[in-house]
Amino acid sequence: MTDPSPSRKNKKITITASLEGIEMAEKSLIRLGFDSKSNFAKSQLISRSTVTKFFRCQPIQLDSFKRICEALKLNWREIAGLTEEKQPNQLSASSYSSPSSDGVVEQVQPEHRQVTVIDKQSKKIKAVITLEGDVDSVKNWNIIQSAVRAYRGDTIEITDIKQGSIRLFVEGSPEDIEQLVSRIKSGELKTVTGFPVEDVQILSESSEDESAKSDEKWRLVQKIVSQAVKMRHLSGVDLSDADLRGVNLSDANLSDTDLSDTDLSFANLSDTDLSDADLSSANLIRANLIRANLNSADLSDAILRLADLSGADLSGADLSGANLIAANLSDANLSDADLSGGNLSGANLSDANLSGADLSDAKLGGADLSDAKLGGADLSDADLSDAKLGGADLSDADLSDADLRGANLSNADLSNADLSNADLSNANLSNANLSDANLSSANLSSANLSDANLIRTDLSSANLSSANLNRTDLNRANVSGANVSGAYLIRTDLSSANLSGANLSSANLSSANLSDANLSDANLSGANLSSANLSDANLSDANLSGANLSSANLSDVSLETAIVVNALFSQNLGLTENLRRDLEKRGAIFGDRPPVLSPR
Repeated sequence: MTDPSPSRKNKKITITASLEGIEMAEKSLIRLGFDSKSNFAKSQLISRSTVTKFFRCQPIQLDSFKRICEALKLNWREIAGLTEEKQPNQLSASSYSSPSSDGVVEQVQPEHRQVTVIDKQSKKIKAVITLEGDVDSVKNWNIIQSAVRAYRGDTIEITDIKQGSIRLFVEGSPEDIEQLVSRIKSGELKTVTGFPVEDVQILSESSEDESAKSDEKWRLVQKIVSQAVKMRHLSGVDLSDADLRGVNLSDANLSDTDLSDTDLSFANLSDTDLSDADLSSANLIRANLIRANLNSADLSDAILRLADLSGADLSGADLSGANLIAANLSDANLSDADLSGGNLSGANLSDANLSGADLSDAKLGGADLSDAKLGGADLSDADLSDAKLGGADLSDADLSDADLRGANLSNADLSNADLSNADLSNANLSNANLSDANLSSANLSSANLSDANLIRTDLSSANLSSANLNRTDLNRANVSGANVSGAYLIRTDLSSANLSGANLSSANLSSANLSDANLSDANLSGANLSSANLSDANLSDANLSGANLSSANLSDVSLETAIVVNALFSQNLGLTENLRRDLEKRGAIFGDRPPVLSPR
């Protein structure tokens, strides 16, 4: 069966072997003495992955399909299931309906293909019929074949499928060809299987051989494999599906070259120009790509495991779904690159430029991103567990729902970053700049935020339990509804912060600055607020039971509705005698005096 469907970017024609064809191919492989498919692939300079796809009935490019069949002494049309017996009743042009439901052929931008057909019974002159339409609507190429047979009345077979408009190449006697041309030019024959006929031409006998370009491609592959091609100009050539393992192409010009599905493992591509090249699904394991120019290249689904891309230019490149495990990308330029869904576990991205890059859903566990530039990058849902991000620029980055467990973000710039719902448990954020960042509903349990800048940061509903917030600046931060139980906030600046409804039970807030803070409905039971500055703070309905408020500054603080059972007060600035008596009646402790238990 055929599957001439376009690939994602270059609309390449692909074809698939039938199950019966694979049975024939397997037998031929044994008959010709090939002990393995890997050795067969090597003998034909075809990448192993392409041969594997062929034998698994997966679509591969037509020229590679033909080369495999030729090497196995097989008819490619038979292996693809294209051959069929002539139908007993010929079909007329009216037997084929237009693609549109109302019988009108819609004019669409054509997805280009060529279909070469040949009349077995007469081989005198050729003609080419050019059709216009959406070739992807053709689900079965045998329909086209049968249609041409019907129009011609002879046995015609598809012998080639090429990119271009839908072009039907026919051969026959001069009389038959001239009659066909006449029918088209007179308007009698306007469509073929619903596709409008755009043009018809009689070709000369000296027409270019259809297989010339394919032969030229594989001759070039042989030359590259047999000798170094240093400094060679190979721009725009087709090297797809080739086996180029270990070749030396350093300093070569491979811009706009087709290297899709090519095996370039262990190849030397240092300082090579690969800008705009198609390397999709290519094998680049342990390849040397130092300082290579890969600007705007397509590396989607490529395998770059352990490859050296240090200093390479990958700006605007498509690396979506690529395997970059343990690759070296230090000092590389990946600005605006697409790395979505890629695997960069253990990769070295230190000092790399990833500004504006798409790293959504990427795996970066254990990766080294120290001092990397990630400003404005999309890291949503990315796995950054145990990653090294010390000193990295993540300003304005999207890290929502990212996994940053155990990550090192010390001294990192996360200003204006979106870390909502991110998991930062046990992460090191010491001295990090998180000003104006969104950490709402983030998990920061047991994280180290000492000396961090959290000015105006949104920590609403965040989990900060047992976190180290010593000396952190939380001025004007929103900590409403957050869980800060058991956290360390010694000498932390929480002035004007919104802590309403926050859980600060058993937190250590000694010497913290909570002036003008909103602590209404906050749970401060068992908290250590000794020597804290609570002047002008809002403690309405706050729970201070069992809290230590000795030496705290309570100037202009209203405690009328706060729960103070077993709360310890001593040497407090701003505490009037009347307020002291009221607090004692509600169960507060002063010095060594026993408490007077009361609900308030």
